[in-house]
Amino acid sequence: MGDSPNTTTLTRLTYSSAGLIRAGLATPKPPTGIQLNFHNLVDNLREEGPAHLIVGITDQGDVEERADHIEAVLQAVTSYIKAVVGDTAYNANTNIPDETGFLADAADDIVGALRNKADALAVDAAA
Repeated sequence: MGDSPNTTTLTRLTYSSAGLIRAGLATPKPPTGIQLNFHNLVDNLREEGPAHLIVGITDQGDVEERADHIEAVLQAVTSYIKAVVGDTAYNANTNIPDETGFLADAADDIVGALRNKADALAVDAAA
């Protein structure tokens, strides 16, 4: 017994990707379907950024800039909502009506009201 070498070798299992997943370094699967629409919404909102601050007396330019900002944000949101409703209608086993036109109309009304007020401010400033 003393002359026989110990030939037992322990095999250690390694999982090379386990640490990467925990460390957040594994390549995530790209978003697909409606998830991609959501990521596009977030990217569009990030690109637009927040509304500028109005300091002092509000003038036509301030209101026009806010109208432009609200229009960009609401277009991104409306596009996403249309995609969600469309995806839901496609995947549902029942009829899902598409009422997103009301959202688009409301967005147009909001932006239109701001643009009308900007025009009124310009007329007042010219007088």
